[in-house]
Amino acid sequence: MEKILYIVHCVDTEGPLYESLPATFERLKNTFGIEMKPTKENLLKLKNGEGLPENISSLVMEFVSDDRLNYNKTLGELEKMLDEILTENWRKKYKDDFGNGYIFNWFIMDHIGYEINPRRRLLGYNVLFEFYKEKLTEYECANDEIQFHFHPVSYFREAHKCSNNLSYTNEHLQVLSRRVIDYQWFPSAFRPGMHSERPDLNLFLEMWIPFDYGNQAVERDDLNKKDLQKDLRGGRWGDWRRATTEWEIYHPDFYDYQKKGNMRRYIARSLNLNARLNAINEYEIEKAFKRAESGKPTIMAICNHDEREMRPYIDWFYKTVRKIQQNYREVKIKNSGAASAMQEVLGLNKKNQLTIKAEIKYNQLFIKTDKECWGPQPYFCFKTRCGQYIWENLDFQDNNMWTFIFDDDTIPINKIEKIGIATNDRNGNIATKVVVV
Repeated sequence: MEKILYIVHCVDTEGPLYESLPATFERLKNTFGIEMKPTKENLLKLKNGEGLPENISSLVMEFVSDDRLNYNKTLGELEKMLDEILTENWRKKYKDDFGNGYIFNWFIMDHIGYEINPRRRLLGYNVLFEFYKEKLTEYECANDEIQFHFHPVSYFREAHKCSNNLSYTNEHLQVLSRRVIDYQWFPSAFRPGMHSERPDLNLFLEMWIPFDYGNQAVERDDLNKKDLQKDLRGGRWGDWRRATTEWEIYHPDFYDYQKKGNMRRYIARSLNLNARLNAINEYEIEKAFKRAESGKPTIMAICNHDEREMRPYIDWFYKTVRKIQQNYREVKIKNSGAASAMQEVLGLNKKNQLTIKAEIKYNQLFIKTDKECWGPQPYFCFKTRCGQYIWENLDFQDNNMWTFIFDDDTIPINKIEKIGIATNDRNGNIATKVVVV
């Protein structure tokens, strides 16, 4: 049996990000309590550590370093990076031991529900989704996966901020409904916004999405370092303090997603590439190799954002992986898709995907699958003739059959344009169906 270490690169795909000089200093104030006039001279002083308290000096210098502020500020800058890293020649620089070039997993977010946009995000449903679909088609990136990423909408609808309340709006349902109906697309993997999950998101994911790359627990977590940064205190962002620090996959607990339990979803560990917290390093890379060497198929996942330059950090990561691999000659590395890696490591069947049958009789919709779907019901939505996208629950009829009645208490069938149905099967294989009414 081959000893394999699967490398999964998750990209939180949020598009270009602009940050003004005053905005950088505002973040410094909110994170470290530093109040200075927002000038280039003061920024340079901070980069050099001038006048900073000793206990936060290195943290602030890292915070304002060129690495941290090297944003793709416009779509043109983002495209320039993509036009290199999506090419076959670039990917071949980082071939695995099976002849595969580098693989990306694009966890794409829609910036929707916002009224304030100082960071100049690309707003609108499927704006980034369409952009990336076109780019991946252009460069024939057949092995890259498109998956789902979402930030709960902030209370004051600011595009540069994120809440923890998934239910504050129904924008997550709006995004998924549009992707099902307009593109016949549905995810099998998810990355949480700001690396954060809470009980409502835990239950939502359990309904439909089998693979979760959220766990950011680190064995050598410097709690003092987080305590010195106000935005990280008390598990504010990326709270995985109770989760496993091993490169293992686990089922979460109903009451605490960080603990192992009896829920069906699979959670994998994913550490940040070039970040101020929970970052991948040589120690963690070697841990992954040790686990794989022991005969356990292992996923080592990293994550970052497309809004930042990523080429030099991928180069560092892959060279470090190859260097450490020299001490683990029996372990092969394999570049992989997020869902594909989960299926292979868990021994899930990629074949024999379920099929969805849908039929309308009078005003009643009948949905039937030939195998068990992932959760208690398929994802069900419809588009009205006036352009609304609506998600709804189904009535369970047993034997993998569900129904829905369109009437005056819901919506009459003659007002429906399209119906969308999507589900994963128990092995994480996706099936979708769109019915034109």
